[in-house]
Amino acid sequence: MSGQRGMIQMKRNLVFDIGLHEGNDAAYYLHLGYRVVGVEANPLLADRCGRRFESEIRQGRMTVVNSGLLKEPGDFTFYRNLLDDGWSSFEPEKGRKGGGWEELVVSCVTTRQLIAEYGKPFFMKVDIEGVDIQALHSITPDIAPAYVSLELNDTDPILERLIDLGYSTFKFVDGETYRPTPPIFDHQIVWRLLRKAGRLVPPVRKTISRLPQRLRPKSEWNPPGKYSPDGYPFAAHSSGPFGEQAAGSWLAADGALRWFRVLRDNYRREGKERLLWWDVHARHSSALPTGSEPGANAIQ
Repeated sequence: MSGQRGMIQMKRNLVFDIGLHEGNDAAYYLHLGYRVVGVEANPLLADRCGRRFESEIRQGRMTVVNSGLLKEPGDFTFYRNLLDDGWSSFEPEKGRKGGGWEELVVSCVTTRQLIAEYGKPFFMKVDIEGVDIQALHSITPDIAPAYVSLELNDTDPILERLIDLGYSTFKFVDGETYRPTPPIFDHQIVWRLLRKAGRLVPPVRKTISRLPQRLRPKSEWNPPGKYSPDGYPFAAHSSGPFGEQAAGSWLAADGALRWFRVLRDNYRREGKERLLWWDVHARHSSALPTGSEPGANAIQ
């Protein structure tokens, strides 16, 4: 895909996996045929991924970068959680969760530096425990990947930053199921009554479950299991399908801002802000889907 005039040429076969962790997302991208640059701050996990992908590294299909990624380069304190590697973070509150951690000084790079070294990727996944927005700090519209996904939180203006960078359409997916349907919240009385009716009268639930996605907008009626358009067996804590593969329909910027505002406010009303586990998938205005991307026929 060629970028618009003034845009840097994109490497269509390149994916950045920011927050490589155990490499489960990278394994999926490799399965799809992409070349992957994985960035991982935790030296133990980076070493483990180096061994896991030893063959792909020799083939030139995989690169493991043992580094943090923040808004500016340099050496910063990384809190490696001793109870759960997934909690490790450059944010003290997150990295020290549970009371067991060690502090490491980790060298960090910026997204712009990665692009300068490896090229402009087709897709960039970001999941770096509370500092996702920093991955967008050094990007400008001319080097923005065609597709990105980031883990949302209750406070950072991630959507607003994406819009400033020229991203124009968005999808939201539950981090656990990869589906775009939010839960039924305690204060949503009508939905709770409908859920109860579905449990008491199985035909009601069966009927609702068969409706198109847009007509069953609550996760109570999702099919069992994770959404996987090609049947790929996603491991726990993977990010799931991306881009045109991601479940749901694309929303324009205004609609996306409204949609997420409602979701966030519902979590806040329940006092469950810390349980908000959703990813945003964004498509850049310079990216025109060709229909040739893997899994382009995502559910609508």
